[in-house]
Amino acid sequence: MTEPSRSLRLSIIEGSFAAIHITITGGALVTGYALMLGASDFHLGLLAALGALSTVGSLAGAQLVGILGSRKRLVILAATAGRALWALLCALPFAPLLPGARLWLFFLTVFLATSSVNMANNAWTSWMTDLVPQQRRGSYFGLRNTVLGAVGMAANFGAGKLFDWFKAGGRQQQGFALVFGAAALCAVVAGILLSRQWEPPLRGERPLSPRRLVTVPFADRDFRRLLTFFVLWSLATGIASPFFGAHMIKNLQMPFSVIALYSIIAGILSLSLQPLWGRVIDRIGNRPVLAFNIMGIFLLPLFWLFATPTFYLPIWIDAFLTGLFWPGFGLATFNLLLATAPEQNRTAYFAVQSVAAGAAVFAASLLGGWAATQLAGFRVVVLGQSLINFHLLFALSSLCRILLLPLAFRLKEERAQPVAALLGLVGDKVFQRFNSGLGAGIMTIGKRYRRKD
Repeated sequence: MTEPSRSLRLSIIEGSFAAIHITITGGALVTGYALMLGASDFHLGLLAALGALSTVGSLAGAQLVGILGSRKRLVILAATAGRALWALLCALPFAPLLPGARLWLFFLTVFLATSSVNMANNAWTSWMTDLVPQQRRGSYFGLRNTVLGAVGMAANFGAGKLFDWFKAGGRQQQGFALVFGAAALCAVVAGILLSRQWEPPLRGERPLSPRRLVTVPFADRDFRRLLTFFVLWSLATGIASPFFGAHMIKNLQMPFSVIALYSIIAGILSLSLQPLWGRVIDRIGNRPVLAFNIMGIFLLPLFWLFATPTFYLPIWIDAFLTGLFWPGFGLATFNLLLATAPEQNRTAYFAVQSVAAGAAVFAASLLGGWAATQLAGFRVVVLGQSLINFHLLFALSSLCRILLLPLAFRLKEERAQPVAALLGLVGDKVFQRFNSGLGAGIMTIGKRYRRKD
């Protein structure tokens, strides 16, 4: 099999092992681990903030690509080492330390691990930009994300079910050790598979001084506009994102296996829609898909205002709509970044975007953690529904999301069609399905009447 086809297929297998690690280390289990170590609402905000602060690793990665002359080498070493660090959390609960010391060692481990992975992320993005032909990016990443979503969905449910079993037996520390150990092992396998993929020749990457690493991307007007959107979107979502999982655990009292069902519902729909969104993007562009999905995503936090420990239906509705809107949003923003960043010093552009968005999430997460702590005693009843501190942050995030819609319409994309083209495309598909169903129904009725005659 010739390149790049062999490496593109191998990337899907490698990504599946990486998806297991990412799912376990990026979901409610990490929140539960922090709560086990005595984390408060402020600590949960700080945890998200540290993850965002770790994007400074992207700047180091951009410089190292120019120095090493290879993205592959950096990705293998940094990504594998960073993900394998999670194995330290297997032993942390059993270490003879004060509880407060365990919590801060947990924060340090997560920061170092994510910093190392962020050092590799933009180099991987640059690598994949050269590996995947431009005309196939929508369909390929749609397929890849579908497969990775299915694997992540299975890993999420399996890890949650396994941990609930350990927790029911009073052995939650052993449960965390097992699931995080499995995540670290999958990271090593992913690293081995990465080493077998082909890297196209590296063009346009030159070592830049720290100053020019920042000033070169900012001199690009189209990139500045896209960067502004990423930063504001990170602020809009980051102020509430640390608290959805915490709300499930602390206030809705949901078991981890039930929490995993949320991802499964969203994942099932995402699996079927990822390839569709990819084909739509290849046909009409990224900008209309981005704007269309923002109009749906802004509603999602509002469903959480109505969920209670005995009424999970709003959570399941949110999960369904998450699977509908977020896949298209993610593909569109990813492809817009690939299309906007030029070949010359591409990883510098990716690094600046990552750090700027990370800084926004850092600030929003700290602000959200501070606000949640200050409003810890807030409770008001509206139409029989109790609203607490987390609900206020969810509503604020919803408002901020929709305010960014005008900026999304202004993003530069040469081949983008209007959102009306997307609505027309969807309408055509629905009309075709209706006509097909109507025709089948008429034929069935006709056959029955002919039998009677």
